Amino acid sequence: KLVLGLKCGGSDGFSGLTANPVIGALSDRIVACGGASLLTEVPEMFGAEQQLMDRCENETVFRDNVRLIQSFKDGFAAAGQPVYENPSPGNKAGGITTLEEKSLGCTQKSGSAPVRGVLGYAQRLHGQGLHLVAAPGNDLVASTALALAGAQIVLYQLGGNELPPEDAPLSAVDPGLVAPLLTISGNPRTAKAAGDYLDVSTGGVLLGTETLDAA
Repeated sequence: KLVLGLKCGGSDGFSGLTANPVIGALSDRIVACGGASLLTEVPEMFGAEQQLMDRCENETVFRDNVRLIQSFKDGFAAAGQPVYENPSPGNKAGGITTLEEKSLGCTQKSGSAPVRGVLGYAQRLHGQGLHLVAAPGNDLVASTALALAGAQIVLYQLGGNELPPEDAPLSAVDPGLVAPLLTISGNPRTAKAAGDYLDVSTGGVLLGTETLDAA
């Protein structure tokens, strides 16, 4: 009955090597046991969307996935905004060079499980397995989308050059549901600076003192 929400903060060059793969491994375990996992931040799938499309369990899910990605790209274009504006200045300062690099790290949070469905914004999950959720990268909007979809907890990857502000969305709420945020970082320097803001450090994977499975 457990439903995980998967969310990135300010990713850096280590996010796709440590924290996100650990989150993906946990997601795979929960899905394998009959639970569910929800991946969102559609614009941060741009450049790596083919990996998700290749994992769709049937043609219907594949077509829903294509529509999800294209609808966000069309929305950017209709508003006169660049589709490939990412990576952000903070991402670049942390070592990410291209949107594809950022997106490949982001999608690792979903592990390797098949994509079983696509949910619209505020659409409730009915079933198990990995699902994609329509929402942008904005922390408040995406965290709320995950809670509305049914996530009981949101795994929030905290990258370099970022600490959550004191008014950060540590919970996303709909009537009768709260999804607490669990912060995870794979950057040892960020983990040290974050202090009590950070719940879990997977920096040992980067330093070679801990295996991904152990993390």
